[in-house]
Amino acid sequence: MAAGRPPVDRSAPPPPAEAHPFRFPHFLRARLPNGLSVAVARLAGLPLVSLELIAPAGAQYDSVESSGTATLTAGLLDEGTARRSSLEIANTAERLGGYLITGADWDVGYLSTSLLASHRREGLDLLAEIVTAPTFPDNEVERLRRLRISEILRRRQDPSALADDRFQREIYRGSIYAEPLYGTEDSVARLERAAMIGFYQSHYGFAGSTLIAVGDFDSEDLLREAEAAFGAAGPPGPAPARPEIRPLPLEGLRIHLVDRPGAAQTELRVGHVGGVPRTHPDHIPLLVLNTLLGGKFTSRINLNLRERHGYTYGAASRFSSRQGPGPFTIQAAVETAATAASAREILHEMRRVRESLVEPEELAETAGYIIGVFPYSLQTVGDITRRLETLSVFGLPDDYYDHYLERIATVTREDLREVARRHLDPERIAVVAVGPAETLEPQFERMGPVTVWSPEGEPRAAQPVRAS
Repeated sequence: MAAGRPPVDRSAPPPPAEAHPFRFPHFLRARLPNGLSVAVARLAGLPLVSLELIAPAGAQYDSVESSGTATLTAGLLDEGTARRSSLEIANTAERLGGYLITGADWDVGYLSTSLLASHRREGLDLLAEIVTAPTFPDNEVERLRRLRISEILRRRQDPSALADDRFQREIYRGSIYAEPLYGTEDSVARLERAAMIGFYQSHYGFAGSTLIAVGDFDSEDLLREAEAAFGAAGPPGPAPARPEIRPLPLEGLRIHLVDRPGAAQTELRVGHVGGVPRTHPDHIPLLVLNTLLGGKFTSRINLNLRERHGYTYGAASRFSSRQGPGPFTIQAAVETAATAASAREILHEMRRVRESLVEPEELAETAGYIIGVFPYSLQTVGDITRRLETLSVFGLPDDYYDHYLERIATVTREDLREVARRHLDPERIAVVAVGPAETLEPQFERMGPVTVWSPEGEPRAAQPVRAS
């Protein structure tokens, strides 16, 4: 320490600096004559542009028997068009100085590219060609099907993937959300080219789809270029009706063990259906509640499991938003010997936040954290594109992000307790642990009913508890 310099007080974190003012970029909305919606935002300073087309083609539209159709269809869109092969498409994207990806989540299918702003017109033309004229070549269908089945088999060796899949199956019983996003080995093996063409024709029409463009360009020019590129009609027909997702309710606390003999570490998932639509008045208070409970490093769950007990390197919770009911998930990789103890501590923290008001200082620190980090999530053209996608997918008002941080700051201690009581239910919850069943089952025997599963998803008879 330099002479004369006062010692640094490391007993408390430094006080936060004053938050910088934030404003979401201005953007324009329009609808082309063919029904395609367009959202355009200028982000000057970098010679880049992000282009994305989203369609009502998510996996929520799959049936249980055909799970994996949405994601496999999306993956095939750029594998050949009436004009170009898959290799020619990839070479074109590379020549434009960017990349091209296609895919699907639960809500939408998407085609996305990021490239030099000077090539934006060619990028628009490429997206339009792919979405209006895919050919689904037989050889590519078979190649992607084999790759998908290989990935499904690989996931059986991944404890984190096993935990996620079993957790979804338990909390979403009776609905398509119980199936894996990517399908099962059997469902993918049954998929035929005709089914994927049919899914494309029913879900990638311009009615219900949105083109999002963000970058260094004049917004009015971009709208004219989009109309020129997408002027031709896509697959005909109206947007598909959104399915209603109604999983069966959980009956108390249920424990599910996926057996991985000899594992020193166990993947743990705890949760239930708990997400609300982004337009629901509880969404913002739930965001603050989750950040306090398990959404940051200094959250209650992480401090409990990591700092106080040393059970894990990190634990986190999340309310995931979907167009249907999203999951509330707490996840951690924990020491196998402390798996049930970790689950009990998680349930303790859930009950505690339901029963008692949080301290004012804890609420202020949590809200300040959310407000402080939010602008950092909006620094690139891709960041803005994802926010505009959220507005479009969930039907949020154009000024949603203009008032977003104000709404965070107005959440009260009473709000947190009330939304915790409405949306957290530690008495009706699924606990999933992927690890050695012989070690885990005795730990959980007094918590609730236990089912043991193989990595392939087959139930096993519970192992007898050995006498000590």
